[in-house]
Amino acid sequence: MNILIADSGATKTDWLFYDGLEFIQVRTQGLHPATISEPDDSIDIHAKVGHLNPDKVMFYGTGLGNPVSDEIIRRFLGNVFSDCSIEIYSDLEGSGRAFYGDGSGVVCVLGTGSVCAKIESGQIIKKSASLGFAIGDEGSAADLGRRLLKMYYRKSVPENVVRFIGERLDDPDYGEMMNRIYTLSKPNRELAAVAGTVLVKPFPVELETMLRNAFSDFITNQLSTLNLSGDEEIRFTGKVADTHSSLLKQVMNKNGFSRVDVTHPVIAAWRDRLRSHED
Repeated sequence: MNILIADSGATKTDWLFYDGLEFIQVRTQGLHPATISEPDDSIDIHAKVGHLNPDKVMFYGTGLGNPVSDEIIRRFLGNVFSDCSIEIYSDLEGSGRAFYGDGSGVVCVLGTGSVCAKIESGQIIKKSASLGFAIGDEGSAADLGRRLLKMYYRKSVPENVVRFIGERLDDPDYGEMMNRIYTLSKPNRELAAVAGTVLVKPFPVELETMLRNAFSDFITNQLSTLNLSGDEEIRFTGKVADTHSSLLKQVMNKNGFSRVDVTHPVIAAWRDRLRSHED
């Protein structure tokens, strides 16, 4: 059976095709049920992965895990892939299966958005309420972008830090930036792009403090809701977790979590898991 596995965030989607003999991996734009734009997005996805002809598509994505969102993605994929079965799951379910199989542990996603879940025997038994970029998503790229823009426009940090942010962003005009955030269709991506552009080392110590605070907020507002003992294995994934893994582990250790690792992208773990079934 030809299988196509997708791990999708708001910014990018990693696709892994496996026919039992070889792997084909493709990266496309993110597919979030709240921001899909038809027909442009389906045309783009079809051009890049429509030729793979899978028998089964297993799509794991952010914003999924409820009937309405799942149906949006199911219909979207139905326009791209014909004559195949399509299974829709949340990104947390995908990460849990890729990392732990039928085992147990904790999955944390710090990408464009953020969320975490406790896994037992391969199943999610408790999940945090991420609340999205407008309210929550602590520690995510969108959250970091929001914090950076507040620093820059409100000048709440020393002048050298304001200047540093401005130089990284090419001194963005306030009106133009607000237009990008509030009138375009995918504001979470705009905020995440701010973080990705500014938070490239080296950067001022004040921005390291901001990162520590954001990760601490993720622990306080999301991870703590899982009622963990501190002995669980915790696996992070997502671009933010990967880029700032050393700092993230420091903050986690300081908060009593010692068994912490970062694996990114998730699709690499899927490749390893499928390969292990060959042996």
